[in-house]
Amino acid sequence: MQTFKGIERFTDRVRLPDLKKHLQYAAEKFGDQDAYLFRRVPKGEVQSRSYRRLLTDVEALGTQLLAMGLGKSHIVIVGANSYEWVVAHHAVVGGVGISVPLDRQLPDTEVVNLTRRGQAAAFIFHPRHLPAAEAVARELSGVRHFICMDPERLEAPMPDDPRFVGMDALIEQGRALVAAGDRSFVDAKIDPEEMCSLLFTSGTTANSKGVMLNHRNICANVYSSVRVLEIGRGDRYISILPLHHTFENTVGVYIMTYYGATICFTDGLRYLTDNLKEWKINVMLGVLLLFENIYRQIRKNLEKSGKENLVKHMLRVTGLLRKVGIDIRRKVFHQIHEALGGNINLCVSGAAALDEEVVRFFDGIGIDFFCGYGLTETSPVACCGNRFVNAFGSVGQPIPDVEIAIDTEETEPGAQAFGEILIKGPNVMLGYYQNPEDTAEVLQSDGWFRSGDIGYLDKKGCVHITGRMKSMIVLTNGKKAFPEEIEFLLDHIPGVKESIVWGDQSARETVDICAKLVLSREDLPPEAGTSDEEIADWVSARIREVNQKMPAYKAIKYFLLTEEELVKTTTLKIRRPIEQQKTHTWLEANTLTMKNANRRMVR
Repeated sequence: MQTFKGIERFTDRVRLPDLKKHLQYAAEKFGDQDAYLFRRVPKGEVQSRSYRRLLTDVEALGTQLLAMGLGKSHIVIVGANSYEWVVAHHAVVGGVGISVPLDRQLPDTEVVNLTRRGQAAAFIFHPRHLPAAEAVARELSGVRHFICMDPERLEAPMPDDPRFVGMDALIEQGRALVAAGDRSFVDAKIDPEEMCSLLFTSGTTANSKGVMLNHRNICANVYSSVRVLEIGRGDRYISILPLHHTFENTVGVYIMTYYGATICFTDGLRYLTDNLKEWKINVMLGVLLLFENIYRQIRKNLEKSGKENLVKHMLRVTGLLRKVGIDIRRKVFHQIHEALGGNINLCVSGAAALDEEVVRFFDGIGIDFFCGYGLTETSPVACCGNRFVNAFGSVGQPIPDVEIAIDTEETEPGAQAFGEILIKGPNVMLGYYQNPEDTAEVLQSDGWFRSGDIGYLDKKGCVHITGRMKSMIVLTNGKKAFPEEIEFLLDHIPGVKESIVWGDQSARETVDICAKLVLSREDLPPEAGTSDEEIADWVSARIREVNQKMPAYKAIKYFLLTEEELVKTTTLKIRRPIEQQKTHTWLEANTLTMKNANRRMVR
């Protein structure tokens, strides 16, 4: 087994024992500085909330929730990113009970099922989720309170049901209680070892797992992260990923408030460019697809303006100057920076490593770009690049207090010995809620968490991820192929937006490697033609080139084409089982196998 433990880079960081102290620390240190900027509607009036106001709103809501008899209760929070969402979550974990954040894109039936599984006593919802709240109210009598984050924005009237109330009214009631001397919430003691968040993994309600995190898990993850990353007080951070996702919750909420950043809620992805410019954003956190799309758009704009070769030349020049201590990247590439708002100096991509070409480009124009890795079960950050060690193509070294192991017979890092990635540290979850069997499968008695991801350690201790054990294709000759490696090559074919690769059981009782490629016709080169047959011929030639870059046993045998996007989670990860079942259903409906469906366009 190979192991590597994270290295501390900054030693002056404050360790906070629980999430309540975390918020109090930020309010005391940053006071009237803006904590949040947001709009109620796109293009509407910009509103702000200071760190001091954030704390008083949280204390007021928490006091009222306790007065309603919700102490120690599980409370669902569902809805779009908003100031009210953050206030609700802080209040619940800060002295009321256990927060159960749900994916805002779940259908109502799944919201009901997860609310039931989460044993919630209250349901806090965004106005757009009134139908889901009503469905829960009809089916789950144990949910005693339904709290609308912003009732003035309801498109339909609030149900004539005393269980339905507005959050603003509760905050005002709580404020009056605090003024009258009620300190039940303010003085509530926090046990760092008690569960404070119950987060369901993505998937259908039948197979999603409830990850139990406590204050120690999350605060340890914050403390570890800030000892390798540096963000300036007052820096503007744009919140894009959904708040129910642990990556956004830990990094986008707690780490940003630790530094005293101003968190800006985007008006929506279509307004992202406008928001970057208007709010002079300094820091972005996102997933692979977001940054890949930004990179592709920049490349497209450079091609249209005829400046692509000039930029490539200047990247080489500024790179050589950096080696002798002269850094003029931001001056030379100021027009690209202005298109991104002019102030971005740090981007962090989570879940896996980005294409090295993309990272090198952002770094080349003067933006620190780090890739990180983690899971909900690790609170979530386990590894991240930093300005001291940033190996392009990796997800960085483990963060301080976290140890990474590769389950392999090799003992020395750097041998590119592949194996399952194991994680140990104070950030590792308590376990899966009411699921000891699945907990025992991933949590070993010696403290190691089995991630299910495959990768290797390089000589610097940086982690490189190659795929998921569950998606691994095992061929009849015993050899193994990882879809993610093949998809990486396919996604570099011009005009291919994304792809999915899987192993298909053939009639010959062998496993054929197959792929479905999502095309963007407008991005296909002219030589690809326009008809389905011409495009299939052109793509087939490109796939032969891809096959030549891999061992023969990894070669793609059959492929399908489509212009329909693949099914994804809210964090833009492909839902492989659902997408593969969708393809299988299409084949069955058309009485086809992959062999005789090869090269077809799926519509």
